Amino acid sequence: MGAVLQVDLPQPIADALQSGATVVTANQRAARTLRYSFDQHNLQLGLKSWETAPILPWDAWVASLWRNLLVHGRASELLLNRFQEHKLWRDVLATDTDLAASLQSLDSLAEMAANAWQLLARHHGRERLRGSWGSPETKAFQRWAAEFERRCRMQKLLPRAALEDALRAATEEGRLLHARPIALVGFDEMTPAQQTLVSAISLSGARIDTLPITQAPLHRFIARAEDEISEIFVAARWAKNLLRTDVNTRIAVIVPNLESRRSAIDRVFREVLAPELEDIQTANHTGPYEFSLGVPLSETPLVRVALDLVRWPITALPIERVSALLVSPLFAMDEGERSARAAFDAFELRRAKLLRPEISLPWLINSFRRSRHRMRPSRLLDALEALNRSGASQTHELRSHAAWADLIRNRLQAAGWGRAEGEDSAEFQLRQKWESTLDELTALDFDGVPISFDQALRELERMAQQTLFAPASHYAPVQVMGPLEAAGNRFDAIWFLGAGDLAWPMKSATNPLLPWPLQRDLGVPGADPAVDDMRSRLVTERIGQSAPFTIFSYAAEGPEGAQRPSPLLRTLHLETIDAQTLSPPEPQRLTVELEEFSDRNPPPPLPDHAVPGGAEILKLQAACSFRAFAERRLGSAELREIDLGMDAAERGSIVHRALEHLWKQVRSHAALKAMPQNDRERLLADSIEYGLERAAAATTTRWEEAYVDLQRARLAGLLNSWLDIELNRGPFTVKLSEEEFRDVRIGPLRLNVRVDRVDVTENGEVIIDYKTGGAKAAQWQTERPDEPQLPLYAVLSTAAQPEMTLADIAFAQVRTGKDMAFESFTRKITAGKEASKRPEFSLEDQLVRWRGILENLASEFHHGLPLVDPKSYPTTCAHCAQRILCRLNPAAFDEDFDEETGIDSGNG
Repeated sequence: MGAVLQVDLPQPIADALQSGATVVTANQRAARTLRYSFDQHNLQLGLKSWETAPILPWDAWVASLWRNLLVHGRASELLLNRFQEHKLWRDVLATDTDLAASLQSLDSLAEMAANAWQLLARHHGRERLRGSWGSPETKAFQRWAAEFERRCRMQKLLPRAALEDALRAATEEGRLLHARPIALVGFDEMTPAQQTLVSAISLSGARIDTLPITQAPLHRFIARAEDEISEIFVAARWAKNLLRTDVNTRIAVIVPNLESRRSAIDRVFREVLAPELEDIQTANHTGPYEFSLGVPLSETPLVRVALDLVRWPITALPIERVSALLVSPLFAMDEGERSARAAFDAFELRRAKLLRPEISLPWLINSFRRSRHRMRPSRLLDALEALNRSGASQTHELRSHAAWADLIRNRLQAAGWGRAEGEDSAEFQLRQKWESTLDELTALDFDGVPISFDQALRELERMAQQTLFAPASHYAPVQVMGPLEAAGNRFDAIWFLGAGDLAWPMKSATNPLLPWPLQRDLGVPGADPAVDDMRSRLVTERIGQSAPFTIFSYAAEGPEGAQRPSPLLRTLHLETIDAQTLSPPEPQRLTVELEEFSDRNPPPPLPDHAVPGGAEILKLQAACSFRAFAERRLGSAELREIDLGMDAAERGSIVHRALEHLWKQVRSHAALKAMPQNDRERLLADSIEYGLERAAAATTTRWEEAYVDLQRARLAGLLNSWLDIELNRGPFTVKLSEEEFRDVRIGPLRLNVRVDRVDVTENGEVIIDYKTGGAKAAQWQTERPDEPQLPLYAVLSTAAQPEMTLADIAFAQVRTGKDMAFESFTRKITAGKEASKRPEFSLEDQLVRWRGILENLASEFHHGLPLVDPKSYPTTCAHCAQRILCRLNPAAFDEDFDEETGIDSGNG
């Protein structure tokens, strides 16, 4: 599939070039393809060198004519580019005091005004605007247009939409001579301004021809698909079958609204035509298909990184952008540092005690300096510090656009922007496009008005958003394009996607600043449905004559509802064909016999010390031994989800610390009961401050301070309600709180565990485990307990202290709402009532059972047999990150599965 498009030079074009004519095309794509076919034609003739063919798109041709006038001193106006024109319109609007209450930004209004003026200029309607139009919008635009034109006259500026009229005047006055013949190619229609220019050139004596390059259609069909995705699949398989027959087949896939359907088409074409592109190391621009439509420059990885780096020294970036920069090969990447940077992002930045919505450059530098993951010396740290120093420039001053463009270049160079080595052709072109965008930023100095750095940066970001980038064509056999882009091209086969009555013809919108009757009289697109249909019919007929084999297809069910074939297809007399016959099923692939091997080799032994993980190891082992093995012996872990502020684990830890501090002061149920309300509130506030101490110390922004304040208020309500639950219990004394026991044994396994709390009651001791997430005592009662912490603590405590009298074990469910409860082996206490339980076994008998269960789980983990044995398939597997390793059938996780069921987000 690596062949390139072999394009024959149409004979009318060859004859025109041979006669010395300049070929002018309706669009850039046609000019590029004709130049390519001209070069291929000369190569086939055996030529070693030749002059570049004079083939230009209309916009480039008229711009070259104006440059010729300027060079010879026959004109003096500066031709504005679209960004200069936008700036001039925005400056005009900024002086209108009536816009102070407008809900639209100046930029959006400037774009709307520029579009309205362009429509008038291209349709010879500027004089008619000065008539009597009553709407407030039109009266406002009349003022703006008059001021815009006055400034253009005063500063000798020429808007692009007025270029055709200026060239016409120069031709009529004899200032512009046309020595070469002109051949027009691919124009479905011309605007009135284009028509008058062509007429003036013709009257001056220059020869102008309109060259038809259509082909006699041999087969034209209409095909129906069930939906849009099916339609794309059928077209992709059809193109694949054509290329199997002849790799040099020239195929066009023409799509109305290509921008909205591009991602879906790319996904399907990649799967069908180029599955080899699924390899992330393969360059995307090497496939058998390509899009003529570019993407916004700001959405390309290289420019997105550049814009982030330029803005970072003056403002914090969103956390997701900082995370992307850390792992990007386009930002000061040293191959030796790649793993360390990814580890810093995954295990430090994402696991911060207080995850910020935005990260400032100084904060990240300090964090990275302290990181145990960074290498010394560090290219990233050097780049961050250089970038931070560049932010000390006088960015608050007013300077020229050129000065700010130089600062931006220097800042990116200091930051190590771009790929250190291995830059491919597409990235090189992208860098060149970025440089030309900076040059266009410099060109905004045409009016000599200095601006701030922030203004320059906003202008650059807007320019990057409005500039489209597409790598230079590699002339793939399959070209995906819009209906207008296909003008001036011939193909061997065409598939027109989206020929339903709701998608074709495309709807055009009028400009709200111009009166509708005026737009209708001028023939502006969108003002008269009948005229629009006529235009679209001409386009449809031209497409039907651009290849000997053409298929129009439509989806019976589109996004807007049921569809039928577009009425514009009726005059083509299309033959109905079954879409499936155009793309027969893939041939049966040969199967190979799989090689069997055993992966049951014994794992390496555990280290001769306590295994990190505590009771969580047994919890994972009970759920699935493979998951416990993968996470706790192989160290396989998923990348942590980014949640702003504190995650559930950190919020649970704060509750633990606050309650630890509180009970170290209170010590007993009696003391709590006797405590005056004011003292209780004061102690509770002190305990909350103790729990939030680390988070409060880490705050550096007003957002973080407000977030911590919100947590204070939340904890005050939560813990105050919890103390009411504690008062409903009988008398107790807190024996220990947050006590760690190191290197304890359960079966052959050595663990470190932390017991949240142990109370002494009149019946004996009660072991308590705090839960800020959901937990129920029933989770203890199975052969594979979902929550084995409390049974483990009970077994270990009674083994270590034979004289101990264990009265109960309990979950302290410290959470808001009706789920707040003290639930033990023998009873459950809530805010409103207390209920006794009748367990199947006594606590003493249950301890014996638990010991056997836990020792069995510990032994299984110790021996390390990674059996894929989920406790409750597929529920147990729903949130397991090891599914990619264990190879369970993913079809079991259907779209109706409730992924929020049974998840304990708390901290045990």
